[in-house]
Amino acid sequence: MRRHTTSDVPLHYLDLGREQGDPVFLLHGLGSCAADWRPQIDALGSSFRLIVPDLRGHGASPAPNGDWQIGDFANDLFNLMDQLDVPRAHIVGFSLGGMVGLEMANRAPGRVASLCLINSQPFQGSKPASLLFAYWLRRTVIATFGLKAMGKIIGKKLFPEPAQQALVERFATQMAGMDKRAYLAALDAIFHWDIDIHFQALAMPVFIMAADQDYTPVASKRAFAAQFQQCEIEIIANSRHATPLDQAQRVNTLLQSFLATHSK
Repeated sequence: MRRHTTSDVPLHYLDLGREQGDPVFLLHGLGSCAADWRPQIDALGSSFRLIVPDLRGHGASPAPNGDWQIGDFANDLFNLMDQLDVPRAHIVGFSLGGMVGLEMANRAPGRVASLCLINSQPFQGSKPASLLFAYWLRRTVIATFGLKAMGKIIGKKLFPEPAQQALVERFATQMAGMDKRAYLAALDAIFHWDIDIHFQALAMPVFIMAADQDYTPVASKRAFAAQFQQCEIEIIANSRHATPLDQAQRVNTLLQSFLATHSK
């Protein structure tokens, strides 16, 4: 395993797996970190070179001052690719990570060999009332009770089964250790994200995984998938938002097949 940092925003990241394999970036969600990809790292490491960063303000990566945009997250990763001399990579993004991956593909499609989005899509047009409510609820709870309380609330929604209690506690503890300013900066970046997707230029293979019980309905994700030139979509049964964790084996099988089909 190789650990490095980069200039500008010095992202902490893992560089592991098969050194000569196709490079695959695994991009985590809001309030998460690189370590949450462990089930996928174990499954994919024998076939691919895995580059797994802590996004800015998450895990061991620093949180630069000021407001953030999803484009800033994308630029951090382009800088990391340049630092590692990786001209082109497969991008797998969950939630926030999927937004960053889509932003990367939209800005520089030649650098993205394939794109996998897990429970992640832009809101095209006016924001739905459910999103407005969720955004202000999170801000209110964090301001009143702190990040750990917010982590427990979200964790119980993500992992409601009794057997998933350890995941709830892990998520709450991870959230409690995150800098509040960084979390809010990332939350604001998500809320204010506005992307004009150039679907005609996105010729790379795209794969969308949609949990059947995610925040946004499956029908919305199907409509989104239909706009790409070449896109597969898979509905993941009995899953909420954190599909890479609550349906890890299914996700791993699908990723292995998709990446193997589109690798060198």
